[in-house]
Amino acid sequence: MNPPAPMESGCDMMKRTAKALKKDIENSERHAAEIRSKIAVLQGQANPDQAQIDALKQALEILEKKIEEDRLSLSTLEDVITENC
Repeated sequence: MNPPAPMESGCDMMKRTAKALKKDIENSERHAAEIRSKIAVLQGQANPDQAQIDALKQALEILEKKIEEDRLSLSTLEDVITENC
């Protein structure tokens, strides 16, 4: 039988969450850059597929909003960590 895992403090949990959120933001930013690149490639074609470009632009807009919301959440979490840990 394994001994019980040590309890994670609130500060440790918040720091772990902040680290994971930073990684999610970085991944989302990379994905957004890939979408921008795909849009640029499509727009550079002789007869670009406007429907595909529009769909990518919509996906990019949604992703950028998520990144903005995640950054705000991270900022708030970092403030709480700074004040309490």
